[in-house]
Amino acid sequence: MIKIILLLLAGILASCGSTPAPRLPPTLEQAQEIDKEARRALRSGDLFRAQHEFTKTLQLRQSIDDSEGVATTIINLATVTHQMHDDEGALNWLNKITLEIPSVYPAALRMDASFRKAVILINLERLPEAESSLADAEKLCDKKCSLHFGLEGLHARLLLLKGDTQSALELALTVSKEAEINKEELANALRTIAAAEEKLARYTEALLHYQSALELDKTLSLSGRIGEDLAGLARVAKQLGRAQESSAYLKRAELVNNALRQSSGP
Repeated sequence: MIKIILLLLAGILASCGSTPAPRLPPTLEQAQEIDKEARRALRSGDLFRAQHEFTKTLQLRQSIDDSEGVATTIINLATVTHQMHDDEGALNWLNKITLEIPSVYPAALRMDASFRKAVILINLERLPEAESSLADAEKLCDKKCSLHFGLEGLHARLLLLKGDTQSALELALTVSKEAEINKEELANALRTIAAAEEKLARYTEALLHYQSALELDKTLSLSGRIGEDLAGLARVAKQLGRAQESSAYLKRAELVNNALRQSSGP
C-alpha cells in the first residue's frame, strides 16, 4: 500500500513540475481556426463561404508576416476560385506567388503554385505560357519531390496538345508504370495514353485505357475527370462502329457535366 501511495505522489509531483504546452500567439491561433472552417466549407462544396474564410485567413497571416501560411492560403484561394469557374481569377492569385521574388515564399510552395498555374493554362490551351510555368515547377523538383509524377504526367499532356503524340504516349506509359504513383496521377497518365492512342487510331487500346482511367476517377469521385473519360469512351466507341454504346457513354458524360455545373453554382 505504501508503495502505491509513493508512486501516486511521484506522479502528482511530476505532473506539477511539467510545463504546459506553450499557446500559439492569438493571431496565429485565430488564423488556424478560420482556416479549418474554410477547409470544411471547401470539402462540403460551399465555395462562397470557403472563399470568404480563406480571405480572412490570408489577412491574418499577412498581418504577422507568416510567408509560408500566406502562400498556402493564396493557393487555397486559387483552388476555390478555379472551382468557381474563374480561371483568370485563379491565375491572378497564383501569380502573387510565381511572379514574386524567389526569396519571399518557400520553394515547395512556389513549385506547387507554378504546377497549378500550368494545369489551368493547359486547360485554356495557352500552351507557350503553360510550358513556361511547367518548366518553372520542374526546376524546383527533383525525383523525390512530391509533385514529380504529377509534373511528368502534365508534361506528357502538354506534348500531346503540341502535336508530339508519340513522345506524349511514351512518357505517359513510363509514368503509368511507376510503382509509387498515386491513383490520381495514374488516372491522368492513363487518360493521356488513351488520348494519344485515339489520335494514332489505336481505338481498341484507347477504349481500354479510358475505361481504366474512368474506374480510378470514380473511386476518387473526380467528376470533371469522369466526364472527360466518358466523353473519350464515346468518341472511341463511335470510331469502333459501336453507335449505341457511344450514345450511352455520351449521355452519361452529359449527365455528369450538367450535375457538376449545377453543384458548383453560378
